[in-house]
Amino acid sequence: MSKKLRRIPLFIGAILLVIFARPGMPGLLIGLILILLGESIRIWAAGHLQKNETLTVSGPYSYVKNPLYIGSILITAGFCILADNIYFLAAATFMFCFHYIPYKKRVEGDRLKKIFGTQYEDYDQNVPEYLPRWTPYLKERVPWRYKNFIENSEEGIFFIILAGILLILSRPFWGSIF
Repeated sequence: MSKKLRRIPLFIGAILLVIFARPGMPGLLIGLILILLGESIRIWAAGHLQKNETLTVSGPYSYVKNPLYIGSILITAGFCILADNIYFLAAATFMFCFHYIPYKKRVEGDRLKKIFGTQYEDYDQNVPEYLPRWTPYLKERVPWRYKNFIENSEEGIFFIILAGILLILSRPFWGSIF
């Protein structure tokens, strides 16, 4: 299945989440904090990631293999809490844990093994998937790069997140459209 077709359920879910959103306190504060934390992690990770050029083991990748996924999980949970919809949170968590993670682990693991060989195998054995290490995998300091942030299209994700927040927060003012 193509990448674009796999995104269709995400877009449908996002539209439904906005339609059925009923934002209120304390979900507003908790949701925004989770979204901000998740996007901060994604921005940090995107500035270090150099896809297929080098095995990225700096920044958050020095502590955990999948910081972008951790950021996405936090953002998704934040949006569901902001929208006050536990059903979407349950569905998103189920889909992420039982469909997306196993699929990406198989595809990405195979690709990284093929490109980086034993370097990736050592990293794979020493860095956890989702619960960060207490100490960095490598002590070398590689700076965060704006160029990587842009090449990884994280600015687009940032603007989508802002639009989503505005749509959900404006939902009570739509009247009885839905």
